[in-house]
Amino acid sequence: MKTQLSNIDVFAVAKELNDKLSDGFIDNIYEVKDLLIIKIRTREANRNLVIERDSRVNLTNYNYPVLKFPSQYCSSLRKFLKNRRILSVYQHNLDRILIIELSNQNTASWKFIIELFAKGNYILINEENLVMVAKKYKKFKDRDILAKREYKFPPSRGLDLFSLDKDTLSKIIYTSNDELVRIIARNINIAGLYSEEICKTSQLDKNVKSNTLSEENFSELFNKLKKFALKLKNEKFKPQFILDDKNEAIDVVPFDLSIYDGYQKQYFESFNEGLDNYFSKLDSAKIITQPIEKYDREMQKLEKRLQTQKEYIKEQENKKEKNYIIGESIYKHFKELEKLLKTILEAKKKGYHWNEIDDKLNSGKEQGIKETIPFRKIIASKKQIVIQLDGNEFIIDLNKSIGVNANLFFSIGKKAQKKIEGTYSAIEETKKKIKKLIIEKESEQVIVDHLVRKPKKKWYEKYRWFISSDDFLVIGGRDISSNEAIYRKYIEPNDLVLHSEIRGSPLTVIKNPENKEIPLNTINEASIFVGCYSRAWKEGYKITDIFYVLPKQVSKTPPSGEFLQKGSFIISGKKNFIQKVKLILGIGIIIEKIKDDLNPELIHFYPKVISGPESSIKKQTQIYELLIPQKEGKSSGSIAKKLKILFLKKVDNDLKKWVNILSLDDIILLIPAGNSEILAN
Repeated sequence: MKTQLSNIDVFAVAKELNDKLSDGFIDNIYEVKDLLIIKIRTREANRNLVIERDSRVNLTNYNYPVLKFPSQYCSSLRKFLKNRRILSVYQHNLDRILIIELSNQNTASWKFIIELFAKGNYILINEENLVMVAKKYKKFKDRDILAKREYKFPPSRGLDLFSLDKDTLSKIIYTSNDELVRIIARNINIAGLYSEEICKTSQLDKNVKSNTLSEENFSELFNKLKKFALKLKNEKFKPQFILDDKNEAIDVVPFDLSIYDGYQKQYFESFNEGLDNYFSKLDSAKIITQPIEKYDREMQKLEKRLQTQKEYIKEQENKKEKNYIIGESIYKHFKELEKLLKTILEAKKKGYHWNEIDDKLNSGKEQGIKETIPFRKIIASKKQIVIQLDGNEFIIDLNKSIGVNANLFFSIGKKAQKKIEGTYSAIEETKKKIKKLIIEKESEQVIVDHLVRKPKKKWYEKYRWFISSDDFLVIGGRDISSNEAIYRKYIEPNDLVLHSEIRGSPLTVIKNPENKEIPLNTINEASIFVGCYSRAWKEGYKITDIFYVLPKQVSKTPPSGEFLQKGSFIISGKKNFIQKVKLILGIGIIIEKIKDDLNPELIHFYPKVISGPESSIKKQTQIYELLIPQKEGKSSGSIAKKLKILFLKKVDNDLKKWVNILSLDDIILLIPAGNSEILAN
């Protein structure tokens, strides 16, 4: 079973990553146990790159539960990497080393180096090749990775496959007396699996001694190595799972291999997708705690707390009862105690020592003198006497009157009663938590016990979009670049184009591929959509004016002698206005069903966040809330947290665990720029 990428796998991954990530911007960095997650914003979509120590690197469509509080290393990476542009992604010398080259203002590029060997390391180096941040600092035999020291790549493990010549290979093959597959793997920079593949395609026994090859066999071996190198550079990949007889994936490879002839296979559009599906299954067991175990651990804590609270109440009740009894006993024998106290104080005043007073009182007890009977002994150092009454032994302070001493015991009893009342309240809270936990455990509401893959996005989901209540698709730009993309690619003659009179508005298009009559209701809904995502929201306006025109009225050609900025358009002819559009935006979720790639009978669910006017949203889901712009309102982050809580309250119990995996980033993406307020709905 595959547990890490080979150098050939890294070659394939690097090739795809360079295509997908170049010109993207790093938004953030997170850690999840041994994984590093890098969030990257590209022109096509937001992507997550997952890196596992010495195992693998690939793009992921799965939701990984990131830590709330980053480590010092993660914080350092954020400081240096956030908002940097990715220039390129490439492999170093066909080694298990991946390099992400990053832009840097006014200087040469920086590099984020991922070493997938020797337990792995991530190193950021600056334009002078000095180490700025490393996951692990260490001295090696042939190089050092230390702060502010020059970074050096480790020596390559063997000959370069791409520049291999026949004479050099001949010396290696014929001067060794080891198995052929081992000689190839050790002396040429090519992983063991692919060494076996070379032997098989050369029709050579992998276990044959290399120095026994005939000249014809050697020539065939060399040709197959060159052909394999050419295949890596020029052939289109055919990523695939290799499946066993139980339909379980035992390997994932970037192209067909003859050593896997006869195996069942499952193909993917990209090697990254194959790696994502393969390693996410392994990650689930390591990263996500099984819910039942989590419940049981929490239940043990709560039950232990409840037992401690009950024992504390018993302790305080005994304390209260004892002190009340002592107080009552003192008042019951008030006169004799007062007389005893007076006798002791007068004797002391006359100059008797404490031991003399003690002796006289004990002598009085023997004689049966009434006021001395409760007396036990004197504690001279503290000016106290020990008394025994009604089966209780207690202490009287000689510096205080008998009445004050009695009240002290009643006071202790009252304090114990207050503690009892407070503990009863705490017990009720603990019982509520236990009850809630039992319900959560029984319904398995809280977490999904495996990583869940996001469904593939439709083409329009990289823009702002909604489906009108008349079933028309409406798309709008997120920024200047996406406005330009919509203009170039997605405006067709039968569509309608909407915009705001306020600068800073999404170019919005009502798609009409079937050339139907677009209802006024859809135009009104699209107007609300435009207004909500325009600058009007950020300014705190509650209403704004929107206009719509035909596609032929929209142009990028400015009048002669004038310059048109990126994201700007020329509108000619009459504008049709929708005035005083109320800015109220609905944000909700719909639950999508997802089939497992390897087990179609297994159904997962995924919460997709949608936005739009209320009339369009409520046709698709009942799980939604309404937002309005509010200058003194909450930030998008705060609103997103509140929305998720409200969604969880509205969704059915059997779906709560799926809504719980919803990323706050997905919600934030649909909240307009500026502060907002949630309306009661």
